[in-house]
Order: sequence, then structure tokens, then C-alpha cells
Amino acid sequence: MIINVFPLQIEKVLFEIEGIEPHYQIVVDRENHSDKVTVLVEVQEAIFFDVMKKQRQFIEHIKTRLASELGISVDVKLVEEKTLERTEGKSKRVVDNRKL
Repeated sequence: MIINVFPLQIEKVLFEIEGIEPHYQIVVDRENHSDKVTVLVEVQEAIFFDVMKKQRQFIEHIKTRLASELGISVDVKLVEEKTLERTEGKSKRVVDNRKL
């Protein structure tokens, strides 16, 4: 089954969640003949350095919201502010590592 996912769908969900910075990146990999999507999410310093239990709950909240909106499950990794590459003009939101 093929499911198309667009960065704007992910962005819409992320921007509704308090504590997320406006920078994210979608990484697509290929594992065992299936696509795997990981969303790297920049979060405010207070969330990034929060206790592990709260971080896990925050990640699960994001994953649940994304799965509900997209109809697929994705991995989510929190990264510190200003970790993701910034470019002039349009940001590179998707990194496709698949060897097709």
C-alpha cells in the first residue's frame, strides 16, 4: 500500500504543539524493503533537558498526533534548538536516504 505524506501535513501538526520550535526535518530511510520515516524536531531548551520520563511522554504525544493526522506511524527524535541546518531561502525539510 502506498501512502503519500507531505511535509506540510507534518508541519501543521508540529506547529500546534507547544514547546516545538519552527524547525524540523523529515528523514526517510529504507529498512527491510519498507520506508521508515523519522521526524527530527527542534524543541525549546526546557523540554530538551527535561527529565527522561517527560521527554518520552512528549515524544509519544507527538507520535500519536502525527499518526492520527497521517495514517502512518513515524519515529520522532527531539533535538536541541539550532541543531538542524539552516539555509538561505527555502529550508530542506526532507532528507531521502533511500537507495532505490
